[in-house]
Amino acid sequence: MTEDERRNSFATGFARQARSDWQVFQLLQAERGVPTCHSLHYLQMACEKIAKAYRLRDTDSPIDTLLSRHVGSPKFVSALVKSPRVLKRYAGKSAQLQTFERQASVIARTIETLAPSVDRGSQPENTEYPWESDEVVRTPCEYSFPNLSLLWEPSGRAFLKLVAEALHDFDEVS
Repeated sequence: MTEDERRNSFATGFARQARSDWQVFQLLQAERGVPTCHSLHYLQMACEKIAKAYRLRDTDSPIDTLLSRHVGSPKFVSALVKSPRVLKRYAGKSAQLQTFERQASVIARTIETLAPSVDRGSQPENTEYPWESDEVVRTPCEYSFPNLSLLWEPSGRAFLKLVAEALHDFDEVS
């Protein structure tokens, strides 16, 4: 397999898995009584994998380096916000676009830190493992993740729509 074929195969594989993670996120989000940590875990994984898929396909960064690291979802989201589709949606609404870009960046950074390996020192809250805060051990299944309440507001819904479009359009857009 050539380097380009390998890169494309991994990119396609990450996009497929991201779509699957997104489906589980949506199912868990709709299910009453399921702790928030579970849907957020799948959202974090979908965002990370679709960012990795685009990065594998659209950059010359070494494949093995990309495969072994968390890829910057915030940087990816920033690029999506500047895409022609989003710019067209916000045509003539530059103040709204700037606000959305700021909020999307905050949401993307917050979602990225849900992975326990990203910033456990300063952001111990994660969707997988218990952590200690104020001498109390906290568990993800009992935590409300108030730092992501923005997801349920208009800017959060716009962010989720942006991620859904990136997942849907992967095969057609670069």
